[in-house]
This record gives sequence, C-alpha cells and structure tokens, in this order.
Amino acid sequence: MAPKKILKVGLDSAAPFPMHSDYHSDKFEGFEVDLLKAITDHLNLEIQYEVSLWQNILEKLFKGELDMICSAVTVTDSRKHILEFSEPYLHFRLSAVVFHEDSLDSIADLKNKTIGVREATEAERYVHTRFPNNNMVHAVTNRELYSKLLSRKIDLLVDDSPIAGGFLQKNKKLKIGMFLPETESHYAIAMKKGDLQMKQQFNDALKLMRENGTYDTIYQKWFSDIEF
Repeated sequence: MAPKKILKVGLDSAAPFPMHSDYHSDKFEGFEVDLLKAITDHLNLEIQYEVSLWQNILEKLFKGELDMICSAVTVTDSRKHILEFSEPYLHFRLSAVVFHEDSLDSIADLKNKTIGVREATEAERYVHTRFPNNNMVHAVTNRELYSKLLSRKIDLLVDDSPIAGGFLQKNKKLKIGMFLPETESHYAIAMKKGDLQMKQQFNDALKLMRENGTYDTIYQKWFSDIEF
C-alpha cells in the first residue's frame, strides 16, 4: 500500500475556538478539525499541521511553505488574486461585542468608541475603512482582544460572529451588541495559486459531505448554540 500523501496545513496559533482549539493542548478539537479530518480521510491524505501567527500565515502559503490553510480564512477579492479557495464551508457576519448592560441600536453608535480588533483580519480592515477617526486598539490573539474588553480598556470589539459566539459561551458578561450591516462573508480552505487539482478534489469532497449528512453532523456539534 502506497504511503499517504502528507499535506502541510497552516493553523492560526491563536486558536479561534470553536473553529479549532490550541494545537499544542491536550485536547485539539473544533469545527475545522473535524471537517478537515473527514475530507482528508475520504481523500486518503495525511495532515501535518504547521502552527503560525495569523499575520504570517497567508504569506507562508503564498511562498509555498504550506499546502493549504484551514483556519477561519475569509474569502476576499484581494486574496483570490494570489491564492486558490475551495467552495465556502461557513457563512458568517462581523459582530460588535459589548458588555451585557451596554446597547448598540445602530451602526452610528460605534462612532467615537474605542474599538478592539485582531491584527491582519478583515475586522481590522472594516473598522479602518468605516471608522477611520475612531481610536482603534490592536491585539495579536483572540484571548488578548477579549481580555481588553473584559478589563474595559476598549468599549467594544469587532470579530467574526462564529468566533465571537465561541468566546461568549465562556464569557457570560459579554454579548453580541449587533451584527454589522453588509458584512456577510464566508470561510474557505485556502490553497496555493494554481493548485487546481487539489482544489477540485476538496470541492468534490465538500459536496459529498453536504450530501451525505457529514457536514450537518459536524455543524450541529459545534454551532448548535451559536448565532451568526
């Protein structure tokens, strides 16, 4: 029997649970972990995770140091120019997270607020574009970002809704104040530009997972209590 082909898969070292947990912890788990295992088992491929800071991960893929990234990668037009993307596996929105006692009635309520974001994310780009005059506080990891809000160093944070939902399950003092308008987005598996054969294989496998119920089972396991 021929050995399985090994895929070098990039993973954000600042675990965005429930997409995945910390790879170096005793319990490495999450939606993307289960989904990628189901796909690679079907394709008879072996995963070798390469953990990296988010701000470096896309560049590593572009340089060919990774075969793909399955780590909450938002599909954007600019990224499509330099990478291949599978069909989307999760749709979501950006959300503004606040304390339970705070309220956001409209997007105008974000003006003059100190807003926290993670570096090199679409949330950061959104805040830069929509609220260029606001005081913006950057964090490298999700944990750092939510700690800044809990210690009231920022008024609110902007994050992808499924990741926010995972953190809010553990932080009952916080809530999603509002979903930000016109931020409908999706995650997909990012691959090297021109890797069309792998892209087709993964798209076919994703299609099969949706048809045979595997996708729904994994989705319900991780997102049954999360709104996005």
